[in-house]
Amino acid sequence: MESSSSHASKAGSFVSGPFPGRMWREIRLLAASKPVIASMSDLAASGGYYMAMAAQTIVAENLTLTGSIGVVTGKFNLGNLYEKIGFNKEIISRGRYAELLAAENRPFRPDEAELFSRSTRRAYHQFRDKAAYSRSMSVDEMEEVAQGRVWTGNDAVSQGLVDAIGGFSRAVAIAKQKANIPQDKQVTLVELSRPSPTLPEILSGIGSTLVGVDTTVKELLQDLTFCDGVQARMDGIMFQRLEGTSNGNPIFALLKDYLSSL
Repeated sequence: MESSSSHASKAGSFVSGPFPGRMWREIRLLAASKPVIASMSDLAASGGYYMAMAAQTIVAENLTLTGSIGVVTGKFNLGNLYEKIGFNKEIISRGRYAELLAAENRPFRPDEAELFSRSTRRAYHQFRDKAAYSRSMSVDEMEEVAQGRVWTGNDAVSQGLVDAIGGFSRAVAIAKQKANIPQDKQVTLVELSRPSPTLPEILSGIGSTLVGVDTTVKELLQDLTFCDGVQARMDGIMFQRLEGTSNGNPIFALLKDYLSSL
């Protein structure tokens, strides 16, 4: 019988919508056919706990930060920023709530704010209720330890959010036990991971959303990737590159003003 032991995501964020629920469901389905043990390492809160709670057994370290069963969301109001940089955005929409998240150049209308609030509460209740089901607790019991509260591993055990204290080796030992594998038998551990994005990659992704400047910003960031030596001050290098760009673009002017103030 195969066994699975996985590190819970180090995410500190929960993304509302169907995606977290689908991942939780798939992990639950996997746990129905083989042991699935979650090893939290040093951090597995909010989205990390959402994934871990689908496992049969959750292992955390003494000072692991976990829990954070809650939803924090909001909306940018960039109206003043757009006015400052001379950027004008016009939206053509159809439907009462079509601009709910698209119109970041203005605040919510009262009816939009109410809908957004209801959606946030619904996302929280889904998270909380799945956590209660996963941990065999009543909704009222889970509510006492949810509400966005963050717990250390030791406290999470006493609150019923975590099953055992230990590291990855403890999780592997529990997986062996549940899969009826002798503890002294060697097993193959397969690590599936994705490298974290670099700073230029992150900024390039943000830059690509700005109409009219994405190509230039990407070229600047691509140049940074091939810089020799230690790049101790990324903002200084960015400022130097931006000095050679046109001053006519208000977004470049805003970037240079910001970098020169650092």
